Amino acid sequence: MMMMLVLLTGIVSAQKVTYNLPKEINKEQVLITFKKVSSSTTNYYINYKVKNQGDGMLFIDRSMASLEQNKGQIKPTSSKYVLKPSETKTINNQFRVKPPVQANSDYLKLNLNGLKYAMPAKALEIDQFIVSEKATKTVDAFALKIMEYNTYPDRIYVNVKCSFNGAETKVGQVDLTKLNVSGGEAEVVKKGDVIMPGKSYSFSINIKPNGEEVSLDFSNVLYALTLQPIVFDTVEIKSTTYVEPKVTEKDSVKTAEVKESKEVVKVAELSYSDVVTLKKDIEQEMNTGGKAVEMANEFLMEKGHISTAQVIDVMSVFNLDGAKLKFAKMAYPYVSDKVKYHMVVAKLSYTKNKQALEEFLELQE
Repeated sequence: MMMMLVLLTGIVSAQKVTYNLPKEINKEQVLITFKKVSSSTTNYYINYKVKNQGDGMLFIDRSMASLEQNKGQIKPTSSKYVLKPSETKTINNQFRVKPPVQANSDYLKLNLNGLKYAMPAKALEIDQFIVSEKATKTVDAFALKIMEYNTYPDRIYVNVKCSFNGAETKVGQVDLTKLNVSGGEAEVVKKGDVIMPGKSYSFSINIKPNGEEVSLDFSNVLYALTLQPIVFDTVEIKSTTYVEPKVTEKDSVKTAEVKESKEVVKVAELSYSDVVTLKKDIEQEMNTGGKAVEMANEFLMEKGHISTAQVIDVMSVFNLDGAKLKFAKMAYPYVSDKVKYHMVVAKLSYTKNKQALEEFLELQE
């Protein structure tokens, strides 16, 4: 297996630590290429590009990956991806360090769990689906339902809900490019998608009728795919100076007691009245269409500090998740307890905003 040297720079040490790990992991259906490895006093960042090099569907659950050290385990935040044949995706994994895992280690284990593959399957057979108000049809694990059926002078509008109720080892696929509509000239708004168990997918059809009965032909449209886990060997990440520990008989009988000294750090916070004032000022700026984040920046420039808990408190004033993200990025330089700032990520609602803040923090540390 090809190997490469990756520089892992930690703030806890002034020296750069060089690690050995695979350059790539090449399996029949998936290629993983490691892009970046770095660390800080609070995080490990292990990024890699995943390519679907098979002819099926590749499913990735990022939260299932894990990093092990000192009999401890840490995982990145949750995100799920689906890759079609030949598609690639760069996975940015941020592993938040927590005891017994320590930053800037000499030895780590990376477990690449959470990847599953679904090979192409034969389309399900289905009779013609006659279009009428609230019409339904069940095909295998799929449930079809007409949610809207409206007639206009020049067209018929139909909205169809397609639910997949298969087992957890299955996934539904809808290919609307192969949907045939009888009874007029049809325009299907969407092309189809993958449906996870317990989920649904809706699409609309505009039909210029020709006087015949309108029906939908789902032949070659619905597929029930079987998910198969992709198993990887544990990836060992070792420093070039790493030495395998020698276990003596005495060590196996009794573990040496280790006393850890914890430095008490005083967190600089805004006063209660300052927090109340800042929140009121932000609300007033938003109500008048002003620039609330810019105003908050001027406030913090004057005060010079704020705590992570107070950032979370102030974020609750913003109505939009994008504004919360903007405020979180702006406030970071003023935060006195940056080691806790990962808690802010969980206060964002949308996955893309959580990832944006994670990537922002990676560049700051």
